[in-house]
Amino acid sequence: MRRADALADHGERPWWWDAVCYQVDVGSFADGDGDGVGDLDGLRDRLGYLELLGVDAVVLAGTAGLDPAAENFADLLVEAHEAGMRVMLALDVDPARTDPGSVLLPWLERGVDGFHLAPRPDPADAIGAVLADYPDRVVIGSGPGDWHLAFNLDLAVAGFAAEPVREAIKDVLAAPAPRPAWAMASRDTERSRDEAALTPVRAMALVQLALPGAVCLRHGEELGLPGAHRVRMPWEGDRPPFGFSTAEADWSSIPADWVAFTVEAQLEDAASTLSLYRQALETRSTHPAFTSDQVEWFGAPEECFAFRRTGTSLICALNTSPSAVPVPPGELLLSSRPLESGELPPGTAAWLV
Repeated sequence: MRRADALADHGERPWWWDAVCYQVDVGSFADGDGDGVGDLDGLRDRLGYLELLGVDAVVLAGTAGLDPAAENFADLLVEAHEAGMRVMLALDVDPARTDPGSVLLPWLERGVDGFHLAPRPDPADAIGAVLADYPDRVVIGSGPGDWHLAFNLDLAVAGFAAEPVREAIKDVLAAPAPRPAWAMASRDTERSRDEAALTPVRAMALVQLALPGAVCLRHGEELGLPGAHRVRMPWEGDRPPFGFSTAEADWSSIPADWVAFTVEAQLEDAASTLSLYRQALETRSTHPAFTSDQVEWFGAPEECFAFRRTGTSLICALNTSPSAVPVPPGELLLSSRPLESGELPPGTAAWLV
């Protein structure tokens, strides 16, 4: 857990400026009542994990049919707020078909902290009118609009090649507004990873977390989970459903070899993907070098790049070439793989100060 007095000084900036937003598909995260389906009570039981990870806002997806007046939703709000986390909802609001007020106001009146809205043509004005009386609430939007944060998948689309990633970063940071919310996956993207593919995944996580702006993580992303999208979260144990539920059901859709990907297993492994995320998120929230809003680029070998957070000592270096390359000068803070004789191995990112 991060102590308040250990956080980096971001001045008078709002909480969402560099927030870690963690999207939970409620039905796939944790089953609290033993019926085989994830629910709010299961999520409440796992808030301690999200606090440990360093999450600033929990974004609830898959909430169709959820009643804003439900007692367990009120309990979730209270418990998340007590743990220092906000609660947001991922919603698809189409002003051309539905009055935004009828969708958003019941949640706003219950105290939800904001929304992550699906892309729709020209929704900003209609939604902005609803939110005018709630100036402290936050909207993560997609596409044009006067949002607080702009969700983007530019890093994911760029693939694992230094030049396209560099150009994607430059394009996003050159946009006048709103502030970027960097994502490597969305609720509807497919996970197609195996253990070998974790090398670029881990490297791109460090690139994402080194950039100015908020970040949007999808549940299980910090575990490097392979397989299909909207997976059931593997928590502990040595057999499916790995602590997701106590229901006696057919869990054959969950691979038995996910035992290596459980939260329990990765918390005990200092070299795991979860441990890398935890260390990176902790460093990002406490180190003063992560407070500037622009980057400057340095010369780098072919198929590599290096940038510095402007006005700070933080350098992020990425090597997408097939060969090891020299590491930029500085003290190593973190790397996605161990360095090799002081060089940055292929498929590796590093933070230096």
